[in-house]
Amino acid sequence: MAAEEEDVPRLIALVGTGELGELKKVLLTGECGPVDVLDKNGMTPLQHGAYKGSVKTCQLLIDHGADVNDINHDHRYSALHFAALSGSTECVQLLLKSGARAYHTNSLGRTATQMAAFVGNHSVVAMINNFVKLEAIEYYTKPQGLETEPKLPPIAAKPLYDLIMQVNIHPVRIALTVGGCSMLKTHINPCSKVLELMAEKESKRPENVNEVICLKFHYLSYVLKTLEKELNKTTENDKKPEEDKDILTFESIIKKWIRGRASDGFEEHLDYYIRDAVKAFPYVEIPLFMQIVRNMHGAIGESCSLSTLIGAINGQRAFADEYACSTCGDSNKQNKKCSKCKMVQYCNRNCQRLHWNTHKKFCAQLLKEYEKQLKRIEEEKKKDEEEKLKKEEDNKKKQDGETKMNENKIDDVVDGTENISVS
Repeated sequence: MAAEEEDVPRLIALVGTGELGELKKVLLTGECGPVDVLDKNGMTPLQHGAYKGSVKTCQLLIDHGADVNDINHDHRYSALHFAALSGSTECVQLLLKSGARAYHTNSLGRTATQMAAFVGNHSVVAMINNFVKLEAIEYYTKPQGLETEPKLPPIAAKPLYDLIMQVNIHPVRIALTVGGCSMLKTHINPCSKVLELMAEKESKRPENVNEVICLKFHYLSYVLKTLEKELNKTTENDKKPEEDKDILTFESIIKKWIRGRASDGFEEHLDYYIRDAVKAFPYVEIPLFMQIVRNMHGAIGESCSLSTLIGAINGQRAFADEYACSTCGDSNKQNKKCSKCKMVQYCNRNCQRLHWNTHKKFCAQLLKEYEKQLKRIEEEKKKDEEEKLKKEEDNKKKQDGETKMNENKIDDVVDGTENISVS
């Protein structure tokens, strides 16, 4: 027992047991030595807390000076690597806000994002890829150099930050978000320009360029410019007629994006739009851009350009999200399926209404497909049951055969003993 206690520093032992009260006490008194004490594998208490996904433990250690970028681990894992492996998005966000370096690689040359993707923690991948510090946006709310006014009104900083941190980058979701936020609508032009400046700044870093966030800044700016044009059209028409009071701010462009192709319902307008947004990216030397262009290469409809872009920014997934809204892409288990075909789903009535003009042309066709799927599932289920029954019958026959064989052997032994004569 004593040897075990010597191997594990007390601070790390307390992190393991989760005794926050005692941990806080020893951190205040300093009786357990430095906050970044190492175990035999080179792990710090913060790294242990991150691997457990304990936000409160990590916050406590960081408040007492723990180094979020310590890499004394035998394989150069950082606390962010361990948090990514744990799957705790709250823990990952805390470390990122505390200055954790997302670009750091372990001895295998893997970042925390890549490790999270390897173990299937896709929400963590999206969190890291989309993370930006609020201070990066607040920088533009103050006049710089000879400027007399800031590039971004301070009141618009938080709404813009929330938009950047939004994981769902479907143009419809962005339009609905902007349309529902008066601050973003009012200051849409400076928001778009600030995003352009942030993309340029990121692209010109001397090292460790975050290609993902650079591309996202550009893409959001491109979408905001499109929405600004739509806003200018609506202001020309002044107020909406009374009968159109339920029409959404960007309903016209949204309906254009999600209009399906007559032959198969493929959203070709949206696909063209995404391709144009990528083509407009000015920093063509960035490897991620070249990779996306290669993946989008081909005729419209051969691949989904939006899926390619989402995969590049939020991380690739092996399977499509089964809970995604058919209009805006929002993923939620509470999304409601079409009551008739059961093949599309929506997050609310607005999304269902917006998509109806396209969906009504294919609802009956999708219903037939749904019925075919049900029939196929029933057939497979029946087949599995038949195979199970056959297997049980075969096992029973085999057991009966073995039992009969054993009985015959016993009879032979008995007959043999009866025929033995005593000399």
